[in-house]
Amino acid sequence: MSDDMKRLSDDELTAMVNDFIDGGGEVTRLRYATQKDIGKSRRTMYHKDKAIAGSQRSQDALEQDEAKEKTMIFSKVDRWKKEE
Repeated sequence: MSDDMKRLSDDELTAMVNDFIDGGGEVTRLRYATQKDIGKSRRTMYHKDKAIAGSQRSQDALEQDEAKEKTMIFSKVDRWKKEE
């Protein structure tokens, strides 16, 4: 694990989840992020930052991700919901 990644204790994680739920959030699935999840999140935030600064390439990348999401049969929230 790299220095910039800190694993939360169970108490910290529970407190954060409770704050999220108290604020009106809904927990659909709870798991630790994989390296792939972290990489995708970092790329998205990078492109969002660059798009705000006016980068056309980053704006195009964000538009492609949005268009891809619209073609999915189920929304991101529906895909993450746990089947009961």
